[in-house]
Amino acid sequence: MSSVTPYVMVDDATVFRAFLEQVFEAEVTDVVPLPTDPKRMIHAQAHIGDSSLFFADSGPDGGRCLSSPTEPVHVQLWSQVPDPEGAYERAITAGARPAAPVTVQADGSRMGGFVDPFGTLWWVTAPA
Repeated sequence: MSSVTPYVMVDDATVFRAFLEQVFEAEVTDVVPLPTDPKRMIHAQAHIGDSSLFFADSGPDGGRCLSSPTEPVHVQLWSQVPDPEGAYERAITAGARPAAPVTVQADGSRMGGFVDPFGTLWWVTAPA
């Protein structure tokens, strides 16, 4: 099964979180603070109804999930696919630029990223 989740980079994730909670009654989970500045977030997930939205603070100082090879990237798409390695290779063949090779993460999932020819940063992942 495949799915796509928007990943929004914002100037102030704390303010964005409050906005989502107020406007959409979102439940925010999986908040990961930036180790060097706990007031900033390198990842968070908002649950709005049956949908999810990932978000984080943007900025070249490491306050984003991972840096993209070109700036700026404001929206990232998180795609769960059965074969992230295959999707990654097909994307590079189709003209995408590598952002991060597919690697096994600490939780056993596999994840990698690329920037498509239109400037969108895609993350492809498969659960453990």
